[in-house]
Order: sequence, then C-alpha cells, then structure tokens
Amino acid sequence: MESTLCRLHKLRTVTLCPGMTVAVKNGWDAYGIAYGMPTKQLVIRRLTCISPFSAVVALGSEMSGGIQDVRAEDIIAIKSESGVRINTTVGRGGYVKDIYVRRMTMKWAFWMTGYYGSHADDNCDPNALPVIQNIN
Repeated sequence: MESTLCRLHKLRTVTLCPGMTVAVKNGWDAYGIAYGMPTKQLVIRRLTCISPFSAVVALGSEMSGGIQDVRAEDIIAIKSESGVRINTTVGRGGYVKDIYVRRMTMKWAFWMTGYYGSHADDNCDPNALPVIQNIN
C-alpha cells in the first residue's frame, strides 16, 4: 500500500501479505520541494503484517515535499525487519517530522538510513538536506 500526497487519511484493521508494507511518500528531489504539499495527518491503526525483508511502515525515500503527523498504533509485526523505517539521502530536501508510534513491539522499532537510493535526474541539489525531527 502506498500513500502519496494525502491529508487526513486513515488506514486501519488491515492484514498485509509477505513482502508488502505501508509506504508513505511525497515527491522526489526538486519536484517535491517545488510542489510543496506535505503528506500529513495519516493514521495507521490495527495493522497485521508479515514483512521479513522490509519495514512495516516505510517513510520515504521520496519525501522531498515533506511527511508530517503520522500516527501508527496497535501494530502486529510478524518476522519483520523493522517497525518504522525512515529512508532519505542528501539532495532530497524535505522533512519527516512529528511521527508517533505506540503499542508496537519488535527488535528495531525505528530504523533510519541517510543514504538511500538514487535521484530523479541530474537536477538534484546536493545542498538540499532532509530534516528529521520529533520521532516518538
């Protein structure tokens, strides 16, 4: 399941098959920055997921337009690599902030990488640093 450029969205009581996750994205490099509309106010509740090679909830790596105010709770993660994975890289810009997770128990509840993936084209700004803040 993928969520791009949304507001006030709720995903609840869902069972996902092996390999699938919830991917929250928003814009790629300069295009997401220019459009400037964040994905925000997303609620993920009562989710059961088997995701042995990925995260249950992935934020990014396309996040240049911003991802804000995501709530994930009451999640059952079976044999999953991580609960919430934040993927970004230098040149993406944008932000991931105000992320709140509760009632999720696993080996790594949060996993973040700052060097993830390629860029849309050669117009990437190497000075566009992503901001990651208020992760709970």
